[in-house]
Amino acid sequence: MKRLAALLLAGMMTLGMLSGCGGGGDTTGGDTPDPNAEAGGDTPSASSDIVVGFSTGAAGTTFRQEGIDDFTKVAEEYKAEGRIKDFKIVNNTTNWDSNEQANIIRDFINDDSINVIVVNPNSPTDLNGVLAEAVAAGKTVVAADCEVDVEGVYCVSIDHYAWGERVAKYICEALGGKGNIIQVYGGEGHPANNERIRATEDVLKNYPDINMVSSTSGGWDNQVAKQVTSQILGGGAEIDGLITQDSMGFGALTAFTDLGKCPKAAFIECGTANYKEYQKLKAEGKDIKVCSQPNPPSIVASGLRIAVNLAEGKTLDESKLGGLYGRACIYDVKNWYTDDNIAEVEPLLEGKGDDYLLTEYWSEDEAQAFFK
Repeated sequence: MKRLAALLLAGMMTLGMLSGCGGGGDTTGGDTPDPNAEAGGDTPSASSDIVVGFSTGAAGTTFRQEGIDDFTKVAEEYKAEGRIKDFKIVNNTTNWDSNEQANIIRDFINDDSINVIVVNPNSPTDLNGVLAEAVAAGKTVVAADCEVDVEGVYCVSIDHYAWGERVAKYICEALGGKGNIIQVYGGEGHPANNERIRATEDVLKNYPDINMVSSTSGGWDNQVAKQVTSQILGGGAEIDGLITQDSMGFGALTAFTDLGKCPKAAFIECGTANYKEYQKLKAEGKDIKVCSQPNPPSIVASGLRIAVNLAEGKTLDESKLGGLYGRACIYDVKNWYTDDNIAEVEPLLEGKGDDYLLTEYWSEDEAQAFFK
């Protein structure tokens, strides 16, 4: 009997030890591994209650899709680490429509499960009211890709004025300060686009012999950009320089080449198709000077990093903020290409499709450098 009692006692102790092997914080019991945990990483001790709503403002372009893809990549990374519970992405049906975007944001406000909102705003002012409502409702709100002036809303953006200024200066200098140029700009009313147009206008004040023949929207769409550029060229004016933006360089440039023309200076996007077209023109002996710099589609992924850190209770270091309203984490674009170094783009595009655009976003360490 004593031997049987000892065996029973040992068995009970073993069961007790086994029951203590479940993952910490696992309220379901047992020792089934957390499917969201990264391989080799520690299972989070407690589930996050952070749910992110992302309003993209537009969809259907390569630029937007790359941004959405990398936003999703970072969101899934955070889910695997247990730092967010879930995320929801909602695209505009009508690109650049601020009223529709306001309704999307209002849906996020009314959704009690969503406590973080990331938005790529379609207007510098039209969304201010609904963004203020989101802040008042206790949501953490970050505007990505451009800036808005709403108390409590932090922004993550490149310096779009500096971006546009650099391009405009290069084109004017490449033309020797003289000639006819056109500008094919992005989404009408979008704050990033507004800043780039303002930069071009300011640069041209210093080049009185540069004549802006036409400045019109290509909607950040290659086909639209090609169409409007073709219409301008069909007017008969001799165009020497092309100022344009991301997602439109290839369309605008091929409008020239389809008519047997070639600008003397042009912006081309950091993308596969545009780089191939440039190489083709140079091989044909065309005299064209180009500049190129990324406007990272994945700036929204950087915005997500800032938003989640804020929602976790971290405090931004005010001394590191800048921008138009002093509430922006400014992303410094890492690369600038001209004829002198544009060959460096080629290995970065290897194996990529013709619609690929170079992009980049902050690592977690780079994002956390903005916090105290």
